[in-house]
Amino acid sequence: MDSLWTMLRQIEAWWAYTLRCAKSPGCDSFWTWVWLGALALAVFVGLPLLRKVVRDFLAEKAERMRLAERARVADPETMSRYKLETGKLYEGAEQVDVEQRIRQALEERKAKDQWQRPGTTGTRSEGE
Repeated sequence: MDSLWTMLRQIEAWWAYTLRCAKSPGCDSFWTWVWLGALALAVFVGLPLLRKVVRDFLAEKAERMRLAERARVADPETMSRYKLETGKLYEGAEQVDVEQRIRQALEERKAKDQWQRPGTTGTRSEGE
């Protein structure tokens, strides 16, 4: 209890000194040290605190984004229930020459495009 009173008296003495120095131009060095102490306190206490707050905010944001993505996609059980069975799609399908079908479709398209283009005469020139 005695140390508490001693500390309070020291604080009172510092307060009285600052009030006296506030009015005197000779205490510039005191105010310089006060500003440097406040700056050091801000750097050593404020910046780590600010980093922790920003890190917590970013972690919270990442968690919300993860939950939103998870809610957007169905769970694995639901996905397996509606899984497409590709083996059943091609059972009994005719085996047709794909290359021949592609050539035929291209020829039909060329013939169709020839008549639909404005400014064409309907016949192909030798260069085409």
